[in-house]
Amino acid sequence: MNNNSKVLALKYRPQKFDDLIGQKVVAETIINSIKANKIPNAYLFTGIRGIGKTTIARIVAKTLNCTNGEENKCQDKCSNCEAITNSSHIDVLEIDAASKTGVDDVRELIEFSRYGPTSSKYKIFIIDEVHMLSKQAFNALLKTLEEPPAYLKFIFATNEIKKIPITVISRC
Repeated sequence: MNNNSKVLALKYRPQKFDDLIGQKVVAETIINSIKANKIPNAYLFTGIRGIGKTTIARIVAKTLNCTNGEENKCQDKCSNCEAITNSSHIDVLEIDAASKTGVDDVRELIEFSRYGPTSSKYKIFIIDEVHMLSKQAFNALLKTLEEPPAYLKFIFATNEIKKIPITVISRC
């Protein structure tokens, strides 16, 4: 899709932590944890619609997989950052849980997670609207979430945190 024909929200979507507005504390916390090599297995971003949960998830994915090593040095010039920006990176999968709510969808994801990343350091699953997963889907996801391989990271986004099981929240 050509940049001129994109929806305004996507055309001007922040691409790095410095571009974010109103999320300085979140950005600093994540950057510091990455610099200290204290990267959690899973992130959970919550808040009202339009606050930037999925945008931050994509920035985190780029930061973790940037071939230049440090956030804000790349400027989207490496192949990993460019592919993540264009939603074409093989190791960063963005899933809309509103349409993939079932246990079979999560089992497919878990099966895919058994294979290490192809072209980057981490395989990252960004699950948007995670609160839409069924109870069985959350249960299927729990074991992998508790003991993921070192290369696997989850990033969840939701605006209805009360619908997420406490056992999942406690692992994020």
